[in-house]
Amino acid sequence: MTGEPVALSGLSTALEAAVGRAASAAPDAATAAGLGGFADLVRAVHVGPVEPAGAPPVAAPAPTRLPVCEFWDAALDRAESGQAVVYVPALRSLGPSLRWTQNPNYRRRPPDPTFLERYGYAVLVGPPGDPPPLVADPRLALGVLLLGPGTHYPLHRHPALEVYCVVSGDGEWWRGDGPWRREPPGAVIYHAPNVRHATRTDALPLLALYLWRGDLTTHAWLTRAALRAC
Repeated sequence: MTGEPVALSGLSTALEAAVGRAASAAPDAATAAGLGGFADLVRAVHVGPVEPAGAPPVAAPAPTRLPVCEFWDAALDRAESGQAVVYVPALRSLGPSLRWTQNPNYRRRPPDPTFLERYGYAVLVGPPGDPPPLVADPRLALGVLLLGPGTHYPLHRHPALEVYCVVSGDGEWWRGDGPWRREPPGAVIYHAPNVRHATRTDALPLLALYLWRGDLTTHAWLTRAALRAC
């Protein structure tokens, strides 16, 4: 566990800077305030040891992997030469400890037959759950999303405020009434509560960091249009 606090601290510092820059350049006051709230919470994340001094060490749950993890190394390798290289050392360090999972709503009703083979996420910081985060924090969720090549993550929504920081890939993103927009590595994407949004990849896997605040317990659900297409 000794390397995880150091890696998470470095990741938090890089995220705070990126989200802070995005807040300063936001097109409107509501977006600026939403992004600024994330920067404040990321700055306040406690990533040091959580056991009291002198307490016996607590065994961490075993890492878990999903089929989409076959794209993890390639996504990080591509990020080495991109605008989001600042995140790579921490993600490489944390990779072996990650506990990958999937939204239970999507597991019950996948949007297409191959989606679950090309989608997964891991929680780095967040409320206690199953699987547990690396660091518990009830105010904020921070994690990684990985999508394989040729994947359409259709329109969905959730009550939490959300930020994505693109690490690598050639993904396109849809928000509200659209249209699709290609967002390069280093981009910061903000979603207000319950705004419809979607993501799709082309020839490359997409790796992104995500932040949630607000309602952290309600999973995203596909919109009616997306469900009709299933």
